[in-house]
Amino acid sequence: MGIKFALAASFMISAAAGLGSNNVDAATGNQGYAIYRDGVFFNATDHAGIMNKPDTNSYTNPIIHHSGSGYVDFTTYVGFLNGKNFIGVYRPNGTVTSANRDTFVGTARTLQTENISYSLAFQVNYKDFEVGTYVDPSEITEMRCDGVVEYIYEWANFKVYGSSSYWDVSKATLANKDEHRATQVTPRTQKNYLTLVQTSKP
Repeated sequence: MGIKFALAASFMISAAAGLGSNNVDAATGNQGYAIYRDGVFFNATDHAGIMNKPDTNSYTNPIIHHSGSGYVDFTTYVGFLNGKNFIGVYRPNGTVTSANRDTFVGTARTLQTENISYSLAFQVNYKDFEVGTYVDPSEITEMRCDGVVEYIYEWANFKVYGSSSYWDVSKATLANKDEHRATQVTPRTQKNYLTLVQTSKP
């Protein structure tokens, strides 16, 4: 797992140096947490995103998500809701430090720069056999909205969904990729593997 730790550390070094769009200060509020709203596919499932800023009230680009068109990108709270109902704010299970949340945000901002298209079939898609042990953000070709959340947390070694052997969606094996395909996990079921922070507007 040295590759993952080295890359995560590079995000933090860039943040400390104040370089690039990945600049992250010590996370506050809901920064780095996942958010969900309902109303996808005739309300058969939900929509997920990551809090880029501490709240949605006074900041530009408070949320990073994949809307299902275009690429992983920033959005407003109104844009995220898209006329639907907010569900809640969630975090990974276990102890989550401010430094962990800085890493989550740094990874989310990196994904936003990579022009990653949408995938319905897989949470995270990439060219098989063209990546190393782990899938770097630059190697991702497609993602779903829940894939954004899953990848960010599991890249930082916080398990979200999956078996004891194949839970890490950032690990480049066909078994790990298959564990996160189709309806194995969805935005609606994904949040059941996280810890609820609040149900009010972030």
